[in-house]
Amino acid sequence: MITSHCRGKTEIHDAYARESLLIPCFVVLSTIVLLLILPDAAHASDSSSSPDIKAATDAIADLSRACEHDKGALWGSSLCGPMILVAPDGRKALLTHSDPEHQFEQEGSLFFGTLPEDILAANTSVRWGNQDWAMVMLPLPESRFDRIKLLAHESFHRVQMAWHLPGDDPLNDQLDTESGRIWLRLELRALARSLRSSGSAARQNAVDAVLFRAYRDSLFADAARRESALEMREGLAEYTGSVIALHETDEVVDRVARKVESAEDETSLARSFAYATGPALGILLDRYSSGWRHRVVQTGSLAKLLTQAVGALPPPEKWANESQQRAVAYGYQAVATEEREHEARREGQLKLFKESFIDGPVLQFPKEPEMQREFDPHALLAFPPYGTVYPTGTFSANWGKLQVEDGALVAPDNQSLRIVVPVDVQARPLHGPGWQLELTPGWSVRPGSRPGDFVVVGPNESK
Repeated sequence: MITSHCRGKTEIHDAYARESLLIPCFVVLSTIVLLLILPDAAHASDSSSSPDIKAATDAIADLSRACEHDKGALWGSSLCGPMILVAPDGRKALLTHSDPEHQFEQEGSLFFGTLPEDILAANTSVRWGNQDWAMVMLPLPESRFDRIKLLAHESFHRVQMAWHLPGDDPLNDQLDTESGRIWLRLELRALARSLRSSGSAARQNAVDAVLFRAYRDSLFADAARRESALEMREGLAEYTGSVIALHETDEVVDRVARKVESAEDETSLARSFAYATGPALGILLDRYSSGWRHRVVQTGSLAKLLTQAVGALPPPEKWANESQQRAVAYGYQAVATEEREHEARREGQLKLFKESFIDGPVLQFPKEPEMQREFDPHALLAFPPYGTVYPTGTFSANWGKLQVEDGALVAPDNQSLRIVVPVDVQARPLHGPGWQLELTPGWSVRPGSRPGDFVVVGPNESK
């Protein structure tokens, strides 16, 4: 569903807008993006940033065309719908539909204005008014493939729950351990080889990938469920974005295989893994298991579906031995050596985390089920059993808004966090080493139960 205002009236078009309607709209979009992102450039005769502006307009056009080409074939319904493009300041925004309060100014087919303070800008989906919106931060990636993938990824999140494809965001700290990383890296290598291969070789690579995963998951309690839950949430979104981008750019699947391989270089894999395994598993399921997208609602596991598609695994008691044998072909020895060194570095890092967030004085935030987070999923660091360290990020809840540049510890349920104590608890805005907090009126900070600690408390607790 796309709203058109290019011809002086408001219409709702089923499925996708036609290009004849889109083209005049994007002339307006170029002007608005220019004013939002680079106000001085509006008066410049030659703006060096014009490629960024063109990328934003082209990306929306590409997504609209992709929806038209797909005709709901991928998931049974269109990805296109309300979208927010947010300027780098995190407040100014472009909308494809009118905002709920009708405060945004309409220009052609688009609306521009300032987001409400309670909406945290991020690449995500948000509920605003009675609609779900995809939200994307500007500027967009330079690559056309990556631009389309990003918009389609966040558009999938917008409709994910309505399509009965829920996911979860559990802590997969096992994937930052030495054994977890070894066998995940080997799985990634097998998946990438399968994507690039055909015939019996490709199938064998896929069998190896699900074998390595089965063995790895057997080493950690509840690992299979937790990994599958995040792949349902982020893996399916990344698969959707990748497939849409492949179709629209005529790139070959090697583009996805390279992305899968590059995931090995991540410092932490506890959350970022699903952005690599999701597209790989989904594309292989397209090859080996027709109709899997209907069945994944019931199984809740991409890995389980691929295992069923490529052949039964050996009995569990043979997983260790067979995995060791098959792993030789994927460079097991070199991977194991690298991961021993990585584990030594990680232990030193965890020691520092413990000194800062567990043993040292902290500012503790209360549990908030609706806490919003804006973060880089590739930078998160698992810190079991305490939660996940976010090196940077923005967090908001009833208590206010917190910006972090030097680390925060988020609880395993993602509903509370702690940071190093403030420099001066009376200062406003409150700040400390690498963070700044804007408290909601009525909220305050008071001493905690442990000497040196402080806690954030609401209006009913601050007295």
